[in-house]
Amino acid sequence: MARMYPDPINPETKSNAERRLYAAFRDELGDDYTVFHSVAWQSLDKHRRARDGETDFVIAHPQRGILVLETKGGATCYDPGTGKWTSTDSDGQAHIISDPFGQAKDSKYILRGQLKVMLNMPLRQICVGHAVAFPDVVVGPEWLGPDKPREIILDATDLADLSSWVNRVLAYWHGQENQYDATLGKRSMQALVELLGRAWELRPALWGQFVQEQRQLLRLTEQQYQILDVLNRQRQALICGCAGSGKTMLAVEKATRLARQGFHVLLTCFNKNLAADLRLRLQFSTNLDILHFHGLCYKLAQCAGVLPLEQGDHDAFFSHQLPEAMLQARNALEIRYDAVIVDEGQDFQEHWWVPLRKLLHDEENGIFYVFFDDNQRLYVQRSAFPIAQEPYCLTVNCRNTQRIHQVVAQFYEGADRPKALGPEGRPVELVFYSGQRLWPALTTVLHRLNREEKVPPEEIAVLSPLSQTSRLWADAAFGRALLSDVWPPSPGRVYFGSIYSFKGLERSVIILVEMESWHQDLVPLLYVGCSRAHNHLIVLLPKDAGPEVREAFAVAGMQLR
Repeated sequence: MARMYPDPINPETKSNAERRLYAAFRDELGDDYTVFHSVAWQSLDKHRRARDGETDFVIAHPQRGILVLETKGGATCYDPGTGKWTSTDSDGQAHIISDPFGQAKDSKYILRGQLKVMLNMPLRQICVGHAVAFPDVVVGPEWLGPDKPREIILDATDLADLSSWVNRVLAYWHGQENQYDATLGKRSMQALVELLGRAWELRPALWGQFVQEQRQLLRLTEQQYQILDVLNRQRQALICGCAGSGKTMLAVEKATRLARQGFHVLLTCFNKNLAADLRLRLQFSTNLDILHFHGLCYKLAQCAGVLPLEQGDHDAFFSHQLPEAMLQARNALEIRYDAVIVDEGQDFQEHWWVPLRKLLHDEENGIFYVFFDDNQRLYVQRSAFPIAQEPYCLTVNCRNTQRIHQVVAQFYEGADRPKALGPEGRPVELVFYSGQRLWPALTTVLHRLNREEKVPPEEIAVLSPLSQTSRLWADAAFGRALLSDVWPPSPGRVYFGSIYSFKGLERSVIILVEMESWHQDLVPLLYVGCSRAHNHLIVLLPKDAGPEVREAFAVAGMQLR
């Protein structure tokens, strides 16, 4: 039985011919075959313009090579006089269709080029053939033309022994292109799977009681990656989703896929700590630049010698002067990207999209994706995005346990209510303390987590709506021996910072403190802060917390007594 991608077949597949062939390839080909169905990919032409590749089936064998197969179901006709192809639907209406042989041939060359780029072996010759399937008709021995030999055509008579047909057509192409090496080898097969049907590599769970929860949550994250197969068919798209829906992971996966395929990719976001975290995780990636937006502006402006001086108005410097300087630097440095991927798009001001888009080789048709969550707008008011079509929406929370999600969902504003399919998890924990005894209360909780429950300190984050004005910094007992405001924290240290600084990041345990000190709208801040926790959320509150705090937590069903 062949290894199939996807498995099972996408339930939205409408073509009965493709469904029949999918089942036949799966059941009749041997275990050494890998079959990809309804795949698409993106590549660069010689002018570094994005082009698209798409085909119905790709069949791969480690010794015999690769076959690209286009499928045409129903009554299909070819007029050799005009060179036109038509297909007749169930109502008897004839429609002009594209030349399936031309489609298969074009996809073959694009796929071969992509594999050579991914393998970083430009001289490697890989045997890739193409064929066309007409499973509903009998073609017979007729000669359709020099570029349409009968050897590369599958018709209804071949279905009785599909395995033999596949072997024959691969042998035909090996004979026709004997200068190519039909043997794919392990690296080529791995590159093909990464390009067309990536096998997800899940990072291991961390410890004890959270192990099974982490595994469940990671399996849910796999489901979100299916949207990448849709994005392979679009060069520009908006992707929105609730906190924990996997937006950052999807943005990273799309960026790294493109980088592996030879694209020069920019992955940018708003949060400096998030960019640093991604650089640390993806330090092996080539062709991929990861910078937060203002860091990108600063770096390019400095390299071009056009860095402005900050003169008093801090907001104007970051809002206008740095983005304008990046636009000047783009012209001076001639820097261009093949693809720009934006995370945290909700925090980007509308006029920032102009310099970002101008970093593309092809400003109009280049690859440009924006991932966002309107509920996490902590910096700017609602503004327009630079892409006209409706966004793809992710509504499944695959980060938080059910108990945490129930709290987070109460702070969510939107028509499509998010849902969580993860494990139940622990109840959200409220810890009350008297007077000014925040630090003793915090150290007690940290001691229990670390010593009794064996949670590594670096998997805990303490978040406050405040930053340097937090009274924790002034506590004499603090001594900065346990907590660290440096991201990522070193082993044995617990990160402490503002909720703002932690947006886009996550930890297994989140401890929220000083929420009673925030005198603005608490809802968006609680939405961001609470949703950072994978497995356990703890809130430290003074017993005399004011009515604003009590009301905010009452909305989430957490009554303060």
